[in-house]
Amino acid sequence: MVDTSGLGRYNSSVMIKYAVVEIAGRQYLVEPGKEILVNSLGDVKSWECDKVLLLADDKALNIGKPFLKDKINFEVLEAVKGEKIRVAKYHSKANTRKVKGSRALMSKIKISDKPVKSA
Repeated sequence: MVDTSGLGRYNSSVMIKYAVVEIAGRQYLVEPGKEILVNSLGDVKSWECDKVLLLADDKALNIGKPFLKDKINFEVLEAVKGEKIRVAKYHSKANTRKVKGSRALMSKIKISDKPVKSA
């Protein structure tokens, strides 16, 4: 018998559900009921992601080639700004300094508890 107690993701008999989805060109590992920050999705309240790359549940691990037919629903909670990115330019002999900064717009989304099957 293999000891899986040291692995954070697995319990002794049940695998925690998770999925890998592609949102706005980036891949995210999502779990039901969790909140994540993604690139701005615009002015939407709910969203259905059809680009599911991997879906793991208690019984099986489904891997898409490249995508599965399952869909996952998301609820957009709010629009927030990301961390500040600071870019500084400095020329030593010319004594010039230039500093610019930006904060990317992000969307905080919550994953629904059940995937939508589309057969």
